[in-house]
Amino acid sequence: MKRAPLIALAALASTFVADTARAQTDLLPDIVIRNDELYDNAIVTNIVPGRRHIRLSTGTPNIGAGKLYVYGGADLGNGKQQVIQRIYRTNGTFWERNAGQFVYHPTHNHIHVEAWCQYYIREVLPGDGVGAILAEGEKTSFCILDLAVYNSSLPGFPPGGQFNSCSSTTQGLSVGWMDIYSKELDGQWIDITGLPNGEYWLEAVVDPDGHFLESDETNNAGRIKVNIGSGSSTILPDALESNNSRTETAARVEGAINSPNLGPCNPEKVVTGLTIHASTDTDYYRFYMPSTGTASDFVRIEFSNGAGDLDMRLQNASGTTLATSDSTNNFEQIGMSGRAAGYYYVQVYGWSGATSPNYTLKVNPSANSAPSVTVVNPPAGDIELEHGLDAYAVTWTSSDPESNPRWVTLYVNDTPTLDGTEQLIPTSINTPAASGTSVINSAYVTPGTYWVYASITDGGTTTGDWSTGTLTWVPPCPADVNGDGEADVLDFLDYMDAFGACVNQPAPCAGSSGIDGDYNGDTNIDVLDFLDFIDDFGQGCSL
Repeated sequence: MKRAPLIALAALASTFVADTARAQTDLLPDIVIRNDELYDNAIVTNIVPGRRHIRLSTGTPNIGAGKLYVYGGADLGNGKQQVIQRIYRTNGTFWERNAGQFVYHPTHNHIHVEAWCQYYIREVLPGDGVGAILAEGEKTSFCILDLAVYNSSLPGFPPGGQFNSCSSTTQGLSVGWMDIYSKELDGQWIDITGLPNGEYWLEAVVDPDGHFLESDETNNAGRIKVNIGSGSSTILPDALESNNSRTETAARVEGAINSPNLGPCNPEKVVTGLTIHASTDTDYYRFYMPSTGTASDFVRIEFSNGAGDLDMRLQNASGTTLATSDSTNNFEQIGMSGRAAGYYYVQVYGWSGATSPNYTLKVNPSANSAPSVTVVNPPAGDIELEHGLDAYAVTWTSSDPESNPRWVTLYVNDTPTLDGTEQLIPTSINTPAASGTSVINSAYVTPGTYWVYASITDGGTTTGDWSTGTLTWVPPCPADVNGDGEADVLDFLDYMDAFGACVNQPAPCAGSSGIDGDYNGDTNIDVLDFLDFIDDFGQGCSL
């Protein structure tokens, strides 16, 4: 008599479980290229003698619903390790999948995700079409970190980030965070030897081989126009293009390298190498004035009138023209005296369609009361970190007597003084002070002990503050074979295994554990390697 109700209840429960399972959703990452980092590029001839390269910076934000979470799996030998991608779901569970390889990067002394980005030079077709690949860089491996805030308003954004180490254990990108690899780092280049001078697309593609599962696999490329070479009869667009409207200019990252959205300009911002490259070209620049202008404050362009007559307009934030300078001199200048604090635009254009192969922009804004900043972290004392593995999130508080927007740039030095030997952290340049944090990647410093200086500006006056404590980045443990920061018994066994397999053989020789037996780097694998390893192992390397 009770079987039917029980069967019905079981069926209902089964339906509920199935519906609940279907309701769970994968919180997938979505990694893209931010174009603003690509504008930080330079053509150099010092990488390989006789060859020309373009160096470029790359920013890879995560705009997805979930974090990119990867960790090391099986040892594949030859310095490589399996990458496992962990995908979280809306019910708090997760599942995992294979996703490429980690590889040891000898220049940076840490594990990288292999083939994270690839870079191309492509043909510009009529109508700004994207043409054939004309040059490409090697696939670049990254240590993936939460290095900069990209969008703190995204759902699931974690203040402070989660991923701050380049160890083989865990890497990734939190929602709303971005990794940045600047053009100064190894591998951030394309060989352009023999490529004719002209205008091209510079393109970066993240995860070009599709190793990682994302919510959108179609938005992994970013590109900007670049100009290669000089001496052509054709005037090429300058490095701050495209800035042909107020909308384009305002959309660029404020205060970034080669951004026409200039942001803070004190005490005077000077931008050289600018061009009006076509009769229809007009350049817009946005800058901030922190207080009412004085008689000594101005905006100015300098050029050769004989090469092309340029004129200039000053506009307010809504685009209303406030003043025009249209003489036949070799400069145009507009004073800022009496003009209120706020954002302004400078428009530069050729008179009657004139072009110009070279002009300079100068912005001299008003000065005012100084903002203040206090470095909170690192706190008093010393924090020991492993060089090549550990990053550190510097934090601060700030204020301004006139409530102006503020920007912070970080420096480090081995003494708490600005003595000319301080090192700029390039990924921190003009970080919005309101974010309260910027991450130092040890790839930008050498091993040592450092105080951190936060330089703050409101666009008119600059000041700063030193940390009360220090950061010490120590070299990687030479006897730490398994990358856990310690010389332990597993390291000993791993190295002894490699040594036994390779003794009396020339380097490189990979033992059964995949470790080269040449410990001391003399290209011979012999008893000296054994003795040197034992010496380092005996000292230990625990952090």
